[in-house]
Amino acid sequence: MKKWYFAFLCLCLLYGCKQKANESSELVNRIDWASLETKVQPAPIPLPALCNVEELMTVDSFLLMKNKRMKPMFLLWNMKNPRQYIQFGTIGSGPKELLPIAMPLYGPNKGKFRVLNNYSLRTYRLVGDSLDFDEQAINGNEIGFYQRFYALNDTLYCGYRLSHHETGVHLMNIYTQESYDSVSVAEGLRDKPMRYLLNFCVYKDKLIIGRVLFNQIEVYHVDAEAKKFSPLFTVNFKGASPEKPMKNGACYMNSINADDHYFYMLNQDTEKPGKQTYMDIYTWEGEAVKRLRLDAFYKEGVLLDGKFYLRKYADDDNLYVLSIDDLGLNK
Repeated sequence: MKKWYFAFLCLCLLYGCKQKANESSELVNRIDWASLETKVQPAPIPLPALCNVEELMTVDSFLLMKNKRMKPMFLLWNMKNPRQYIQFGTIGSGPKELLPIAMPLYGPNKGKFRVLNNYSLRTYRLVGDSLDFDEQAINGNEIGFYQRFYALNDTLYCGYRLSHHETGVHLMNIYTQESYDSVSVAEGLRDKPMRYLLNFCVYKDKLIIGRVLFNQIEVYHVDAEAKKFSPLFTVNFKGASPEKPMKNGACYMNSINADDHYFYMLNQDTEKPGKQTYMDIYTWEGEAVKRLRLDAFYKEGVLLDGKFYLRKYADDDNLYVLSIDDLGLNK
């Protein structure tokens, strides 16, 4: 009887390990947000040039902003010398032009950054007050269904794939598109409801996934040498799940940022979708340490040199700055 029970227990454990999204070494399921909440008001800074910002990322001490409806398509702004900025990226189909779908790639950009232009990868480098680039074909194929990439090194990337019947993050070779590991489910654009919709961020050897419709955060260790994801912990404090999504609006996790001490989740509270924006701050052990209640409705933010640069849903020709030093966090 004992042998049968032991074999049955082993089978259950193996079955429970089939999907990484459901694994965790630790579950955080209770957070007293009321005791952690602080109101903050980021300070406005005017953009150096006209740009209806659609996407933000960082390059060294620069902010890179994308706006595919304008020419040039990109604005690169030096935050150490705010008077310096470069506009680039003519939209078209010529050899030096960019397609409207051109995608900047996130990662530890040092003196260079990359833009995925459908069938090729451009590497831009800062040369004084201008940019130079070289271009490399990607295996002769278009990279389809990927929404965002984070670089671990020159070839290894984490890519968010949202296809007809798949949602997940792949650990992959950007040039060959070979996938080594993934946190993925067989549900995508053509499946209703899209319960596994997500946002994600990579910081050093950590992958943070925010599950939008059931308010869950998953943190994984990324082993670049073994090319493998390993679950660390899960945060789910409202008891929602894919089978029981949020009924009164989802916790829209608009953007995720991180540093050596914390990761930061810009989101809407599930009780007030579309009305209030928060920035929830967690340690790398999954402990919630602070909730910032922002003064307006913000859509996106990036962390650069200890400051958050945020943009509102309403376009008002400003970004908004919030310094980490003003938040009273322990380091």
